[in-house]
Amino acid sequence: MKNKLLLLTFCFCYICSLSAQATSQQFTDMNGRIVTLDKPLERVVVIPIPAASMLVGMDESTDKLVGMHPFAKVAAKEGIFSQLFPTILSVRSDTVGNNFVPNIETLLNVNPDLVWQWGHRGDDIIAPIENAGLTVATLNYGKEEYTQQWITLMGLTLDKPEKAQQMIHWRNDVIDQLQKATAALSAKPKVLYLSQFNNSIQTFGSTSHNNFDIELAGGISLNKDITGARTLNIEQILVWDPDIILLGNFEQGLKPQDVYDNVLLSDVAAVKHKRVFKLPIGGFIWDAPNQETPLYWLWLSMIFHPDKMQWPLRQEMIKQYQMLYHSTLNQQQIDQILQIKLNQISDYDQFKFADTAQ
Repeated sequence: MKNKLLLLTFCFCYICSLSAQATSQQFTDMNGRIVTLDKPLERVVVIPIPAASMLVGMDESTDKLVGMHPFAKVAAKEGIFSQLFPTILSVRSDTVGNNFVPNIETLLNVNPDLVWQWGHRGDDIIAPIENAGLTVATLNYGKEEYTQQWITLMGLTLDKPEKAQQMIHWRNDVIDQLQKATAALSAKPKVLYLSQFNNSIQTFGSTSHNNFDIELAGGISLNKDITGARTLNIEQILVWDPDIILLGNFEQGLKPQDVYDNVLLSDVAAVKHKRVFKLPIGGFIWDAPNQETPLYWLWLSMIFHPDKMQWPLRQEMIKQYQMLYHSTLNQQQIDQILQIKLNQISDYDQFKFADTAQ
């Protein structure tokens, strides 16, 4: 009897051990740190701004997201993400302060199983999370290969590896299509991306992923050699004389009309030819790396080469929103994403829905 009891106890402990091993998980984050998860994720904080919508899209639910950056919520309101996932507006956005410094009191209050944090900004924003006894994993910024690693890691930790692979395959397929389509171009437009304009003229520099986006779509990025301070003046824009000006979504209310109204820029090619465009904003702003970036690449190529690049973008948006979010876009939502109203003052007719095109 005693031996049977010992055997049953051993078997029970062994089964428990196997069960624990089955539910625990280890992975390497983007700083090469080994991260251990003791159980399947139920509560996640995402501090890197674009990655919050990526996590929700990967999981097709906001159930696991318990904290995010304030701008992630702003983007959700201004785009259509809050239409697809209304509960995103109830997720706390006070888990991080300026310069991505974590709010430890709030983090402890929401009690996450995992905190995603930027890894390229130094240990000062990582160590406090670890010192509070929370599990943290890092993401890095700047290259397309990094964004694909975000997708891989989120797919791994959410137990969605098949969807992650589907998303990566789509990205690489669009990259391949555009590289082939732009290989024979004899001329490429000079493109200036501006993150802000009205308060001060701001752009991103050499480390920005925007340079890859613009080059892939068949343009020449005027931002690519900028280092240090990224504040521009009117004189610099006049010297560059960009063929196209792209306006990002980081300055609330910024629109092409603001650039057209600046008399000092009236002789710039992009202004004269009505080629100033507000960037789209869907599940997230398209001027930041995110799960919808392949749609941005196609849009850019059509902006840069309207006579040569004529992708069925609206149909592709419907198809990929089904894949990403299991949601069906209507034409009004597509108009909203593509900023049809703000861009109608520019050369933008190719993006209008056929039934409403003038």
